[in-house]
Amino acid sequence: MKKIPNLLARAYSPILIAMQMFVLGQAAKAQDLSSDSKVSEYEVTAKKLDESRNNLSVKTGGSSFVFNQNDIDNLPQGQATSLSQVLSRAPSVVQNSQNQLHVRGDHANLQYRINGVMLPDGVNGFAQKLDTHFVDSIDFLTGAMPAQYGIRTAGVVDIKTKSGSALKGARSEVMFGGNDLFQVNQQVGGNKSGIDYYLNATYLQNSRGVEATTAARNSNHNDTSQDNVFGYFSKLLDLSKRVSVIVSNSTNRYQIPNSPNQEAEFDLSGATADSNYLNEKQVEQNRFAIASLDGISDEGVGYQLSLFSSQSNMQFKPDYNGDLIFKGIASSFNRNSVTNGLQGDFSYQINDKNTLRSGIYATTNRVESQSANWVFEGSGHGHSFVQTSTIPFKIDDNANKTSNLYSGYLQNEWKATDKLTLNYGARFDLSQAYVNESQLSPRFGGVYNLSEKTKVNFGYARYFTPAPTSQISQNTIDKFEGTSNEAEVGLNGKVKAERSNYFDLGITHKANSNLTLALDSYYRQVKNMQDEHQFGNSLLYSPFNYEKGKAYGIEFKADYKKDNFASYLNFAAQRAYAKNIVSAQYIVHEEEYDYIKNNYVSLDHAQNYTAAIGASYIFLKTKFAADAIFGSGLSTGENNKNTMPSYWQFNGSVSRDVEFPLIGKINSRISAINLLDEVYQYSDGSGIGVSASQYAPRRTLYLTFSKQF
Repeated sequence: MKKIPNLLARAYSPILIAMQMFVLGQAAKAQDLSSDSKVSEYEVTAKKLDESRNNLSVKTGGSSFVFNQNDIDNLPQGQATSLSQVLSRAPSVVQNSQNQLHVRGDHANLQYRINGVMLPDGVNGFAQKLDTHFVDSIDFLTGAMPAQYGIRTAGVVDIKTKSGSALKGARSEVMFGGNDLFQVNQQVGGNKSGIDYYLNATYLQNSRGVEATTAARNSNHNDTSQDNVFGYFSKLLDLSKRVSVIVSNSTNRYQIPNSPNQEAEFDLSGATADSNYLNEKQVEQNRFAIASLDGISDEGVGYQLSLFSSQSNMQFKPDYNGDLIFKGIASSFNRNSVTNGLQGDFSYQINDKNTLRSGIYATTNRVESQSANWVFEGSGHGHSFVQTSTIPFKIDDNANKTSNLYSGYLQNEWKATDKLTLNYGARFDLSQAYVNESQLSPRFGGVYNLSEKTKVNFGYARYFTPAPTSQISQNTIDKFEGTSNEAEVGLNGKVKAERSNYFDLGITHKANSNLTLALDSYYRQVKNMQDEHQFGNSLLYSPFNYEKGKAYGIEFKADYKKDNFASYLNFAAQRAYAKNIVSAQYIVHEEEYDYIKNNYVSLDHAQNYTAAIGASYIFLKTKFAADAIFGSGLSTGENNKNTMPSYWQFNGSVSRDVEFPLIGKINSRISAINLLDEVYQYSDGSGIGVSASQYAPRRTLYLTFSKQF
């Protein structure tokens, strides 16, 4: 990794943008002619519309876990914590490599919403297209959810963004740390001429962009530079209507970590390679825009209507000589996905006992994929491959696909008695992609108050989960027959939508004003269970189906807050199994395919036990915070029969406001990740659909300074 002074040239543009945002924000703050009374009137009306927008969503029947501003600030890295790391503190969430999250035995399949609008799928990778800095709060929903939640159903990450009226100024942050880390963030917000504005810009660089392939403290060939810009703007049209616009852009550049000391597997005419010095690279871009109108009609109908557009692009560049010599194939590819769509949500209180909600969602998606693959001629597979030529030749494998998705739902929330609230309804989803499929999905859930302190939640949901078209591998396996990339299993069935029955039962007890306890259980029965496999040499993952699967588990949650002390404890036990691969079968070896066809196997992304515990305490104006994450280990080995070793990761921080001459009050934070420097692997590179060894971070120290203006 180059030293920070040299890298500042690369960082110049995003940092300059952040600085300009700051200057403009200060100028706007100074020149804003709005009176205090007008701002106050705006805030009151905006709060009323926020409540109306929140009323469009209902949580009856499922499980909910909330992260507010204080919860995020109490994490060791505070607002600089990545979104995946924030969510990993929730129950039954498994943190895997490349920022992947697995909830209740599901693979990815998370739905992200911003101010109630569902974001469409992009080309997945390991980038974080959403920055925690702009988050005001997160409602994390799982289980048997109401009818308005569909398509991505492992969990719903419902993000409420910060607003200019709440920030009222600016916030600057800079962080330095191990692995040559340098990060700067700038936030600006306010209300000018009736327009509420909030802007957030972050730039990050370090020498450990993704999980390393070895346990070494310094990762080999793993530099990254990332920038993320987010903006939220809203304006009241009158006392009952508001228009808002959200824009976001992120660009993430990665070097792919090298696996040292590999032995050559293939002969390349006139060339040699050292696996310590390969030069694979990946670039990911994600951008989206949302325009929304929300309000309350004269008839009392709450609504939000949104138009959105998103574009996602991934480019992978191989090390030509090295990939051919060590893997027998050097592939470059460029995959681009563009999605346009609309969403509408409505609510109407029929009477004091019934609230009717309905909505529509529709998208059209265009995916274009270009892939150039250099391979050798020969016969056989794997270690039995017999190379007949040392001169590679190129196979182009290009494809494109347009897909459509249409959804609608209707549900009613019925307060049957003073103690019992029921929510029942259904949604219909139609997917037109590689396979045309549809489903009518009934939903039913309820909450029963056993007492003022204890309530029971229960629910059933029928789910329909079409695979993201932008992520489906478009390999034409016939083209690779007689080459070093020929598949052992010559089958490539089409990826189908997952269909499941989901049952959820839980209980919550408020022991006193400070302590809340909760227990939740679930069972999921699945047809065409989706999983993901690594696509080629890149760190891109593509979906495939098992014929059937099942997942079940139990979660315990505890939350305690009193005065200057806050703490939480989450524990989960879970199991997830599947049988018979029925799509993209070429990803596994023939022996694996035959075994899985007749036997249930553990899923590679599931851990039997997970836990998260954390606490923070303010003493003499200094905040002390610590947390720990436990995992029993992912499945690995032949047919996923083995398990990676269990691990604990301990983290901590100390922060305090410090007065500096001329500058004023600055919050200073010292934080550490993996305090005990435990060495552990997420994966050893074996298992179904897995081919890369990945180690978790070693002990890393950070120093963060932030100032509110």
